[in-house]
Amino acid sequence: MRTLGLVVCLLSPLAASAQESPRAIIDRGIAAHGGQENLTAARSERLKFKGVLQVGTRSLPFTSEMVLQLPGQYRSSITITDIAKTHQLIHLLDGERGAMLVDGQPQTVSPAHLSQLKQTMQLERALRLVPLVNDPAFTLSSLPEIRYNGHVYQGVRVQAANQRELKLYFDRSSGLLVKTEYLLDGPDGKEILQEAFYGDYRDVAGCLRAGKILIYRDGKKVMETELLEARRVDRIDPNEFRLP
Repeated sequence: MRTLGLVVCLLSPLAASAQESPRAIIDRGIAAHGGQENLTAARSERLKFKGVLQVGTRSLPFTSEMVLQLPGQYRSSITITDIAKTHQLIHLLDGERGAMLVDGQPQTVSPAHLSQLKQTMQLERALRLVPLVNDPAFTLSSLPEIRYNGHVYQGVRVQAANQRELKLYFDRSSGLLVKTEYLLDGPDGKEILQEAFYGDYRDVAGCLRAGKILIYRDGKKVMETELLEARRVDRIDPNEFRLP
């Protein structure tokens, strides 16, 4: 599946039918995304993106660099262009601790914001798929299949202690991941539904990675990103994740 073939408002559940087990769906996804060996090796990566953020009625272009080292280290540096000004937003996560800087100045990290950073790590780990079948901390269950534009999408619910429920949807014909869905803690204490749609897959060191991602919150598009570069590395210096 090379394009984003999933449209939020047009998805509809299929009538009940015989479905594969959640484990079988994940196993096919592992094979489609590059196999267990390649996905297991993808623990430390450097990635570059470009895209557009939706802030109210404004569309703000951005570039970003992400450094990731599983299971719990993450750094994201986003440069946003707003009219003639640019601003830099940095997020850091090192285990249970997180930090945020705006134009070099440390900011207070609320419990909701820290929870979102941890969920980002949870999602990145789940996207490797292998932990979902190798780690007994994860419990998998079936979701109803969905049909759109001649494609059938198979759903798997992922649950683990102290983590938010995560829903994954795979194209039944290709085995590729097309959508993730989970709840976030909003700044006002209310839960926000975040949905991400994946497409334009490309090979990165033997793994298929989505080249384009659309992100919606409560049904409104908030971000569109395109992968510019992805490099797998053996190890990343822990100092890159050092909190201020």
